[in-house]
Amino acid sequence: MDQKSLDLKQALLKLEETLEIYFCKKIPFFIPDKFKELMVQFLPYLTILLIIVNIPLIFNVLTFSNFFLGRKIYSFNYILSIIFLTGALIFVILAIPGLFKRKERSWRFLFYASLLNFISGFLSGDWIGMIIVALFFWYVLFQIKNYYS
Repeated sequence: MDQKSLDLKQALLKLEETLEIYFCKKIPFFIPDKFKELMVQFLPYLTILLIIVNIPLIFNVLTFSNFFLGRKIYSFNYILSIIFLTGALIFVILAIPGLFKRKERSWRFLFYASLLNFISGFLSGDWIGMIIVALFFWYVLFQIKNYYS
């Protein structure tokens, strides 16, 4: 590995450790174990459902007519936001098989997708929504982390 990829990997691990401290140890309220188990059981199906529900939206955003026929003019931040959102979608799709098997790698893919969603929300200007969704998702994600090995 070159130095840049090693630095990125170390930074992501440090961020993960920090978020785990706040969402698993310092937070005053925890999800009961029964609900965690239910979440872990239904997470793969919920993920698939969310992808299916969002397919029309994805095709609408990525249509050639919007980008190439000049019907709308998009800002650079919006285009970057869509790129990060597409990356997040790829990570979510990659996570699905391992979510059924409770693999830690799939949990990490969901974490990476959440980071890309966070960046996408920042770039699109939806800062309040981005923060609320990220905090909620990270809370749930880190509460169920120990179910993945």
